[in-house]
Amino acid sequence: MAATPLFTDAPATDVFYRNLRHATNEYTRKALADCQALWEIYEPFADPEFTTELRSNFDARYWEMYLTTVLIREGYEVCCPKPGPDVGIKFKDRRIWFEATSPTRGADNQADQVPAQRVVAPGDDPVVQDVPNEKLVLRYLNSISVKNDQYTTWLKDGIVAPDEAFVIAINPRRLGFEYADTQPPRIIQAAFTIGSPYVVIDTRTFKQVDAGYQFRDKITKASGNPVSTGVFHLDEYTGLSAMLCSRVDAVNQPEQMGTDFQLVPNPRAKIPLPQDFRLKGTYFRIEHTKDSYTAIPETN
Repeated sequence: MAATPLFTDAPATDVFYRNLRHATNEYTRKALADCQALWEIYEPFADPEFTTELRSNFDARYWEMYLTTVLIREGYEVCCPKPGPDVGIKFKDRRIWFEATSPTRGADNQADQVPAQRVVAPGDDPVVQDVPNEKLVLRYLNSISVKNDQYTTWLKDGIVAPDEAFVIAINPRRLGFEYADTQPPRIIQAAFTIGSPYVVIDTRTFKQVDAGYQFRDKITKASGNPVSTGVFHLDEYTGLSAMLCSRVDAVNQPEQMGTDFQLVPNPRAKIPLPQDFRLKGTYFRIEHTKDSYTAIPETN
């Protein structure tokens, strides 16, 4: 049994936290029990502020707990330095660090904020909503930039060694519109200079003669300022060994933990992810041709 309770009656600003704390239906009761089961495993590795911050930032702290627990259940001996990345493991005598991040929709009243997703009540007619894909990818890129800067600081401070791998683990659930992914996956759109799919139709025969993905090396914000995509192509991100993506939350999660993970190694990393390192879910094997990269999904 955990030494301290995960949920308390202390004041909480996070609606999700309050709903789980006073679980009133089968979904929230199950989510509450699942959270408490994770806490039984994660508590020894949590920082002292974890249960306090959970009350105001539930999704981000839940993702950190979930990720660490998956790694523990996979049999890895974990360490969680304070300060430092959220969790580290040893793989064949090599250290791999994971830093969890949960992007927000962006600042209120900003043109690039991801709009709130309309919630349809049971019995109401379905509502068609456009998915703001570029705004979503911009939020991925913002989180990646912030965490890459943190990694640079940890490296300078000696918390992370220069020969240790570093993975940014993104959970975009708070953005809305993230119940399903795109093709190509958004994590791939952030990692490489790749945009939307296209097809070429012969106007005489109306048959498809070609298909592929558009080249996109930047997204232009509403202000007119460009933001570079394809972080794996950029020199300032060569310290990043890989990116991981998951859309799990306390209520919506796969039957087996970690099977929704998307793991994308950086082909230009100074410290590459070990070639035989795998987690459950989808691993994108990167093949390099003369002038391009191909991401080939492999399910584990």
